[in-house]
Amino acid sequence: MASPIDSELLKTFVTIVETQSFTRSGEHLRRTQPAISMQMKRLEEALGKTLFDRTSRGIRLTREGDILLHYARRILALDNEAQTRIAQAGVQGIVRLGTSDDYATLLLPDILRRFANLHPGIQIELLCGNGDAMERKLGEGVLDLVLVARPGPASDRDTIRTEELVWISSKQDLIRARPIPLAVFPQGCVCRGAMADALNRSALAWRVAFSSDNIAAIHAAVRSGIAVTAVERNLVPAGVRVSQRGDGLPALGQISLMLRTNPKSTSPAVAALGDEIRRGLAVAGPLPARSRRQASLAAAAGAAGRL
Repeated sequence: MASPIDSELLKTFVTIVETQSFTRSGEHLRRTQPAISMQMKRLEEALGKTLFDRTSRGIRLTREGDILLHYARRILALDNEAQTRIAQAGVQGIVRLGTSDDYATLLLPDILRRFANLHPGIQIELLCGNGDAMERKLGEGVLDLVLVARPGPASDRDTIRTEELVWISSKQDLIRARPIPLAVFPQGCVCRGAMADALNRSALAWRVAFSSDNIAAIHAAVRSGIAVTAVERNLVPAGVRVSQRGDGLPALGQISLMLRTNPKSTSPAVAALGDEIRRGLAVAGPLPARSRRQASLAAAAGAAGRL
């Protein structure tokens, strides 16, 4: 059986690729250039493969080097995650988290369940409301973290991922009604604003046919044929129709999912929950399908009685 690969060698290997230089990677890792070269020689000897194409200009990986790069980044990410979680083990405290009803219902259940298993000493207080209200409470110091959506793509450090908005309805003829009947959250919801802006730009008449601060009720209203609404493409519930290009409804654009932190909330408990939410909703990964199915079933079974 092959010997385990030293993670320090993998770290040096990835740094060389990212800096495109043995010399710059040495400066970054505080090692001399000969020491960096020696580490790569050890790594190649351990694998029995050549990792760099030394006949080319600059840093160019061989086929084997390209394969290793993929796994090296995964190994180092897991190593960092393990160290972070071990360091956070045993942390206690209270974290006040704010988000919308739909994100609390669709995105957070599995994340919070996993977090509770890892950190039984941390108590979470969850407050639901629209994004504007949550941001205000964060600024007032009422909340430690808020998970909110904002219009358009964004690249600042609070952004977790970007999602495309789509129209959903129960049937095709519903979206051709004029004025278009909408199911909406209260004012301050990013999806409500996106729908109104898109329809106004297209000079399409619309009206609020149903309003609720509960996502299950919104979904039930759409399924029953009362109204149409907008949701993230990755959060389309069961039993609805996604509008197509030829349906006549305007494109809704994108929203950015953001996790904002109160700058005065510096406790290890807040940091631990923030890290878990970012991992759970990482840009590269899918949204939690299990929570989505559970929420869809709950909406179908429990919300019909409200209409």
